[in-house]
This record gives sequence, C-alpha cells and structure tokens, in this order.
Amino acid sequence: MGNDYIEASRVFHEITKHSYTSIRSSPHFLDWDIKPMPYKIYPGAASVGLPRDLNLSATPTLSALSSYVPAGFSASIETAALTRILFCAGGLTRHKQVGAEEYHFRAAASAGALYPIEIYVAAGAVEGLESGLYHFSPADLRMTGLRRGDWRGYMADAAAKRSSILHARAVIALSAIYWRSEWKYRARAYRYCYWDAGTMLANLLAAAAAEEISADVITAFEDPALEALLGIDGEREGMVALVALGRSDGPAAPSPEIEPLALETIALSSREVAYPDLARMHRESRLVTADEVARVAAAKLDSAPPLPSTSELRFETIASEDSTGLGETIIRRGSSRAFAQDAITAEELATIMAASSEHPQADFPPLTDTYLIVNATDAMEPGAYYYNRQARAFEMLKAGNFRADAGYLCLEQQLGMDCSALVVYMADLERTIRALGNRGYGDAHLEAGILGGRAYLAAYSLGRGATGLTFYDNDTSKFFEPHAAGKSPLLMVALGIPRSRMKS
Repeated sequence: MGNDYIEASRVFHEITKHSYTSIRSSPHFLDWDIKPMPYKIYPGAASVGLPRDLNLSATPTLSALSSYVPAGFSASIETAALTRILFCAGGLTRHKQVGAEEYHFRAAASAGALYPIEIYVAAGAVEGLESGLYHFSPADLRMTGLRRGDWRGYMADAAAKRSSILHARAVIALSAIYWRSEWKYRARAYRYCYWDAGTMLANLLAAAAAEEISADVITAFEDPALEALLGIDGEREGMVALVALGRSDGPAAPSPEIEPLALETIALSSREVAYPDLARMHRESRLVTADEVARVAAAKLDSAPPLPSTSELRFETIASEDSTGLGETIIRRGSSRAFAQDAITAEELATIMAASSEHPQADFPPLTDTYLIVNATDAMEPGAYYYNRQARAFEMLKAGNFRADAGYLCLEQQLGMDCSALVVYMADLERTIRALGNRGYGDAHLEAGILGGRAYLAAYSLGRGATGLTFYDNDTSKFFEPHAAGKSPLLMVALGIPRSRMKS
C-alpha cells in the first residue's frame, strides 16, 4: 500500500512493544549455529587498499560534536581523510574472545554487537581515488569496487535532485542487513537497525566536522533506484540513509547507464529465519516514485501542543579543550557493562546533553524529545526531567529517588538502576507519521540513534561511560506522563561512572 498507509507503522509499533508480560510469554532462544557473519564479503571482486596510517583526529571531541561546516563550503577530500571518516563510522577497533565466540568491536555502538549496517561509497571527486561505487570492508580496511564511473548524478536524481548530493565530492550510502539483527531481536530488529545507523552517523558526522568537511544526511530517496545501484534486494537488505560529503566546484556529470550488478556474496548463515512483520514494515516505508520523495522531503510537522511550563535548571558546561581528541575517544569507546552508584557532576551531564542534542544537517525535521531519570549528580535533585534542547536547560517533572523505576523500565537491568542518569529519547510517532508517512518511523529512530551516539562520544570524552538500552514501551511512556503524553520511547542511553573505574 505504500508510505502513506500509516496504519502499517501503528500496527508494527504495537506488535513490537516490550512489556513485562510479553518478555515472559514469548521467550526467544538464540540458535548459535546460524548466528550471522558480521561482514559482507564479495569473493573474487577487486578491492582497493585504504591508508593504514590513520592519524585519527586530535580535535577535541566536544568541538567536533558542536562544529557546523556550511553545506556550501568547498574543501577537497583526500583518500586519507575519507578513510578516517569511514573508520570512525564503522571501522574495526578491537576484538575479544568470550568462550567459543570471537567478538569484533567497531567504532560505533551496535545493539548486541551485531552490526547490521553496511557502508557504500560513491566517490566522484576524491583525491587519489578513482571515481566509482565501492563497498567498505571494515575487517581489512579495504573497499571493494562495485561499479566504475561517477554515480553522484544518479543518486541525486533518486533523491529529488538534492543539491548537496549533486555537488558532493563523495556520497555515503548506509543499508541494513536485517537478518544480522533479527537473529537476536526478531521483528523488533527494524527499530534497532535505525539506532545502529544513527550511532554510526554520530561518529561519521563528528569525524567529517573534524576534517572540516560538510555532511548532509538524506533519507528521502527512491528506494528501487538505489537498491539497483548497490545491487541489494530491498528485502533482506534495505536502504537506510545517504550522506553527502563536501562540495565540489561544479555539479557531477551525468552518470553512466545502470546495468544489473551481479556480484556474488558469501552467505551470512547456513539458513535464515523470516520475520514477515519486519519485511512488511520496510516494504510499506519504501519510496518508489519521484513524487513520493519530493512530498516527504518537503514535509513539515504539525505544530506540537505547548508543553507544561516548569522551572528551568542551567549549568555551566565543560570547555571543549578539556575533552579527549575525537580519535582517542572513538578508539576507547565501548558500552559500559556495569556502573557505580556514584554521582557525576551536573556540569558533566549538562555538557553531555548540550554536545549531543544538536539536530544534524538533514532533510527531515527534528522529531525527538529528550527525557531523563537523574539518579545521582552533585547539584541536581534526583528525579525525572525534560531536557529542553533549544534552551539547553533541564526542567524537573517530578522529584524522587527513581533508581528502582529506571532499572525496571530498561527491562529490569541493573545498568538503569546504577547509572548516574538514564537518558530517554521519545517522539510523538503519530504526529511524525502523519507528516512523513511510514518513512518518518525510521527517521525518528535514526535521529534518536544520532543523539544517543553523540551522548556516547561526549561521555567517553570526559572519562565517563555510556551504554544503550531497550525498554518496556508503555511503562516508560506512563512514567513521564503527563508531560510526555502521546509520546513513545525510541532509545535509552545510560550515563555514569563505570564500576571498573572507581577509585579504591
């Protein structure tokens, strides 16, 4: 029925909600024999080695998170700079053996460390790199050549002739291989794929800013055209977003005629389990015609009802130069496995929230709101808060020790109880899908992932920890009512002092 049939989003959201009862009545046991491989491999295809002397940016992380490079800024992009951006988005940072399983950890956070997001690059004006379409391989820091030629014009045509794509020096395409996440999270994995793409974009945007390269995020495009370009089926692997990097001196030349791409890839598992609800949700969110794309790209949200007014708390923020360099932060970043029940400072929390809350340069409007359960800071009363992103201020909704509530809401995990603050990204999904159609459902989760990914980076740059969490949907909404009436939680990020870093 298509993007305008928004009942698809309503139904999918309801049937993929977690509740105290659903978690217990529908248990899921992992079949380790079919755990999907975390890399997409094109056997026999030619590849290009990327520079291994990365020399990652020493720009303070907080500066990279708050920098804005104007879309019209024309800076060259060298292969080394592109490599740093790709590595910061999805590069392999370390691996660890846990029992019989070897885990390969990457630069950005991923639900369950399953890494469903693939990165493709259309290079058109990158110094030292032949124009062409490539697939980025994080395992060996190489790019597999998929097509020769300049494909920026083709991609711009698929995205309502978006100027940033037509004039970009390179365009990055993100797709999701759903089975990688479905293996653990079943149909709800659709949400998690957008979180993962968002955390990757948080890293990518910060890395681009550190290189003084503009970056524009685009989610309104003709899916079939881009699926044909990348050689993906649009069912097992679907499009998520484009990022236009930099600006060339002139528009891209017309692209070559597209031909079918028939490159063999290695199967991820001996077999896959189908989750029709996820497939249906993705199918109903695809944009097929240029008119659909233009409508979504130009969509505006209805005015939101006024929020209850409460007193605002503002705190000084930490100077950017007091944060670690972006490269060091990304290499150190992980997901904290345990927090100390200890306080961070209000300045640290204010800094993390301010650095992570800027809406990216994108073709979709701001869709999310930020709520918190503050368990322990040195200058804030414990309680539930709304964070006003425009005013950079905290508004108390209710005072009290809600550690037990925080632990319960994030699926009864100790992390929520022990963290210093639990950040909850929420959205009025009904308002969103009425404006953007089913496409807006993914956009909202993507934005939450970007904000959450930025919170990760800001926290680690200050020597603190962070971890992403899922939740009991309706119970979380009820906890923040009446202020959050009509809103749904999209992602939680716990912030605090990792237990292993406690001083003896």
